[in-house]
Amino acid sequence: MVTIKDVAKKAGVSVATVSAVINKDSDVNVSDRLSKKVINAVNELNYRPNRIARALSKKENPMIAYVVPTIRNQFFSQIGHYIENFAFEKKYGVYLCNTHSKIERSDLYLNNLIENRVSGVIVTLTWEIMTSNFIENLLEANIPVVGMAGARKRDDIDTVLIDDQEGSYKAVEYLIKNNRSSIAFIGVEESKTTEIRYSGYKKALKENNLKLDEDLVSIQKDFDREDGYQAAEELIENYGAIDAIFVYNDVMASGVIDYLNHQKIKIPDEVAVIGYDNSVASYTRPKLTTVALPKFKMAEQSMKLLFNRIQNNSRDEYQKLLIHPDLIIRETT
Repeated sequence: MVTIKDVAKKAGVSVATVSAVINKDSDVNVSDRLSKKVINAVNELNYRPNRIARALSKKENPMIAYVVPTIRNQFFSQIGHYIENFAFEKKYGVYLCNTHSKIERSDLYLNNLIENRVSGVIVTLTWEIMTSNFIENLLEANIPVVGMAGARKRDDIDTVLIDDQEGSYKAVEYLIKNNRSSIAFIGVEESKTTEIRYSGYKKALKENNLKLDEDLVSIQKDFDREDGYQAAEELIENYGAIDAIFVYNDVMASGVIDYLNHQKIKIPDEVAVIGYDNSVASYTRPKLTTVALPKFKMAEQSMKLLFNRIQNNSRDEYQKLLIHPDLIIRETT
C-alpha cells in the first residue's frame, strides 16, 4: 500500500509539503513547481490519501497527539492522564504515540499525524525526536508543537521543561545534611536527563566537600525495576560501605528497595534511598523519598500553550517554562 511517505520520496519533497498539496492547505505556501511534482507523484503511484484526512483542514480535526518514549514509565502515563482530561474539557481527543526511543516508530507517527491533520502535538524532547526531522515536519505542516519534559532544548517551539539539576542537587544535599557520606548514583545510558541529574549530584558533593567516587556510579541500559535491582546488587556487593543511593527514577528505585529488602539491609538505617519523579513512590515498602515533578502543572501549562497556538493561531514569542521540582520526604530516608 502506497503511503504519503512514498509520495514525498518520489516527489523529492517533505511529507508536510505533500500533505499541504493534497489537503489544499491555504496556510502553507507551496510553489507551483513543487505542487506539480507532488501531483505527478500522486498520479504515478496511484496514491489514495486517507479520505478523512483529505476532507479535514488543520482546525477541523478535534484531535491532538501526545508523543512519549514509553508509556511503561509511570511518569508519562500519569501526565497522559491529565492531558486527556484537559483535552476532553475542550472536546478534543488524544492520540497516544509510544516511540520506544526508535526513529522508525517516530517516523511512522509523524506521517500518520500529518496525514490525519491533527490540531497540535505535545512531544517529549527525547533523542529520537531531536535527531530526526519530527518537529520540523510538523511545523512545516503548520501543526503547533509544544515540547514537554526531556532534557533537550529548542528555540522554535514552546517548551515546558524540568530543572533536573536543581532536583538532583536537592536530593543529594538532603542526604549529606543527614550524615550520609557514601552516596551512590544510578542512571541510564545514552540519556541526556541522566547527564543533567548526574551534574546536580556532583555539584552537591563538591559544595559539601565530598569527593566524587566514580565507582559509586552505576549506569544501566534501561530504566525499569529490574535495572534498579541489578544496579543495587552490583553496588552493594562491590562497594558495601554505601550508606545512600540516589536513583534516576522511582521505578528503578523500587528495584533498589527490592534488593535491599531481599538482603535484609535496613532502610533507611543502613542505606537510604531517594528516587525521582514521584510516580510510584507511595506504593513501595517502605515508602520512597523522591524528587516530585508537578505532573498536573506540567500538563496544564503545556495544554494552555498548545491551545493558544491552535485556537488563536498565535504567532507570539515562544514560551520557555522551567518547572522547579520539590523533595518529598517519606520513609526511605
